[in-house]
Amino acid sequence: MNKNLDKLTDLHKKNLIEIVDLKNKLESSIQEGHDLFLNIVLDIIDVIDTFEKAEEVILDKGLGKAEGGSKIMERYKSVNKKLSNILRKHGITKIEFPENRLIVGFCKVVDTEPDPAYPNDTIISIVRNGYHRGKELIRESEVIIVKN
Repeated sequence: MNKNLDKLTDLHKKNLIEIVDLKNKLESSIQEGHDLFLNIVLDIIDVIDTFEKAEEVILDKGLGKAEGGSKIMERYKSVNKKLSNILRKHGITKIEFPENRLIVGFCKVVDTEPDPAYPNDTIISIVRNGYHRGKELIRESEVIIVKN
């Protein structure tokens, strides 16, 4: 009877070890999938940034007013919109600043400027848009804020 109990105990231990091992492998696979997803999202955001910069250059040089320039602008906007829709489909949105104030943990301050007309930490401009998925930060915004 003791031998059977010992065999059952050993089998139970082996099963528990295997369960823990499988659980660790599952968690690792889930994390790898999430990391891959984030890398793809960041690549899409980089493309969106590139289109936004190209649009700025076209507008700064006044090329958007020419017939060919306006067609190029429309193409950029179309692709940019499609990429943004892909992000939204997966719950990823730009970080918004409804009160135009710095949100700690979601922003990186890249520069400050004094302006007595505004309180400290008021956003003067967004240098690079940030993105989030619910409460998960995908990429922080880069901002210039008021510091008096």
